[in-house]
Amino acid sequence: MRKELELGGARVQVSPIDHGPEAAEAFQSVINKLQHTAVLAQVPRGVPEARRNVKVLVSVDFDAISAWMGTGQHPRNCLSDFSTGIFAGRVGVSRLLSLFTRLGVSDKVTWFIPGHSMETFPAETRSIVDSGAEIALHGYCHEDCTQLDSKQEEDILDKCITLAESLTGKRPLGFRAPLYRLRHETITLLERKGFLYDSSLSGHDAQIYLLDGGFSLATVDYSQPAHTWMHPSTQPQSTTVVEIPANWYMEDMTPLQFLPNVTNSHGFVPAPSIEQMWKDRFTWLWNWGAGGAGPGDFVFPLVLHPDTSGMAHVAGTIESMLLWLKAWGPQVEFVTYEKAARGFLQQADVIEA
Repeated sequence: MRKELELGGARVQVSPIDHGPEAAEAFQSVINKLQHTAVLAQVPRGVPEARRNVKVLVSVDFDAISAWMGTGQHPRNCLSDFSTGIFAGRVGVSRLLSLFTRLGVSDKVTWFIPGHSMETFPAETRSIVDSGAEIALHGYCHEDCTQLDSKQEEDILDKCITLAESLTGKRPLGFRAPLYRLRHETITLLERKGFLYDSSLSGHDAQIYLLDGGFSLATVDYSQPAHTWMHPSTQPQSTTVVEIPANWYMEDMTPLQFLPNVTNSHGFVPAPSIEQMWKDRFTWLWNWGAGGAGPGDFVFPLVLHPDTSGMAHVAGTIESMLLWLKAWGPQVEFVTYEKAARGFLQQADVIEA
């Protein structure tokens, strides 16, 4: 058995001494080290040396079938569409868990799981819990929060809290609105229910901040005189809920999965091109910091889906990206969203360290 690798632009063939299980395991260990060395060679050197504290926040939205029931519902959807959700549960989850295990980050990943996925794929959800990952909430049927009334939204949240507690033995502390569709009332509800953090908004792309109570935006009424709408928006008061930014450019599904009846999907974008965009973002932040004035601390959130990153042609790109991030050294740390949120509060002196 010979294996060909591309290292530093050159193609190298390697083979094990024999084919016994111990030799095969040792062989794979060598392959992993060689691949890591190749990744390390891609990390830019000569950048300004300054102490940084970088948090890589890997999250997985385990939407599965629920996505087609809520925000993804469409009269033309059929079994072919739904089957991608089956793939997510039966195939994608195990592939991602294996990947995270190989890289030693299983317990540093946060899985946002709709209640429907918890109940429809109990064995797969249990394997996620057993991996040591953090479990956070993501609606029940991937509902659009902006279409719910207050009672519906609270009932959904209470149901999902109960499901998560029964799985993990503790109350979930994080929430991500399906399709990032958050409304003012959701923020109030999260604060009232004692949630530590949300991850639905894009008020920053590389810094954690306290969630605002929500801007009150009045739409323009063209039938009225202009002076009736020419007023600044009021600045909302900060809540006690931490916001860990989400960003359409830091997720896999929109560019890498073709969904026939979803208008913003692509699916035929080469996976390495998305990897390069993520690397470009990280390198710029490394050089200039979250504020753009020079090297400093920042967070680097990634949003993955087992439907997408579990596909064979994407999984390798995700592994390559995570290896590249690990190669930056001890100043780059993989952490759960909960740990990042608590660290932010401690650093900001909002709670006692």
